[in-house]
Amino acid sequence: MLALPGHALGEPLRIATILGPPWGFMGSDGQPTGMMYEIGNRIAEVAGLRYTNSLVPYPRTAADIENGSADVTIRFGNEQMTRGAVPAGVVVSMPVILVGPSGKNYSKLSELHGKTVGVVRTSKYVEQFDTDNAIQKYPVNDYVTMAKMLAMRRLDAGVGSSMGLFYGAYMAGVKPEDIGVPLVLGSNDFILFVSKKTAKPETTRALKEALDKLSASGEIKQIMSKYSKSFSVNLPQR
Repeated sequence: MLALPGHALGEPLRIATILGPPWGFMGSDGQPTGMMYEIGNRIAEVAGLRYTNSLVPYPRTAADIENGSADVTIRFGNEQMTRGAVPAGVVVSMPVILVGPSGKNYSKLSELHGKTVGVVRTSKYVEQFDTDNAIQKYPVNDYVTMAKMLAMRRLDAGVGSSMGLFYGAYMAGVKPEDIGVPLVLGSNDFILFVSKKTAKPETTRALKEALDKLSASGEIKQIMSKYSKSFSVNLPQR
């Protein structure tokens, strides 16, 4: 157990977890749970740190890290994270998919020109989609909302991480047959970010070592598998 100055003896490490299934949500027992909630807790525990873990909307994870009101988050990068955070390591790399409503299957991005595509507010996914201004991006709060809008045919498509979109669909009561065949656009990394405002080298090092241990032992994969069995769709090979 590392006795780290600052966090270990003084203030607990403040983890900000994305609010929204499967990342962080309130379970049926009224307690917070979720894939990134569990992984964040385990990283802090293995690092020997006291911690708190709050569920906050995706855009706020970046704001809280940048202004120093949170110390750590696990999420995709964007310009705000580049400004406000130090990456401590990749937690998991995940396919980024585009999916339409049932019967709407896309084979390339240009088929979405002039169409409305759901994105989680402030998310960056893959460059060719993010920078394609001919696609109308429609911001939503989470993947549950996106899945419901797809099933109701209120969006031409939705974009997201495969696990986020599929678990959101499961939580929304949307069945695999209610959405189209996914188009894999690429992949993006969920990164363990540490706030530049509050980062101490020894804390960042302990978090990185804990992440490496949990990856090597297979525990991160184990946690993820709990959230990936609910909604089964085979991704087509790119």
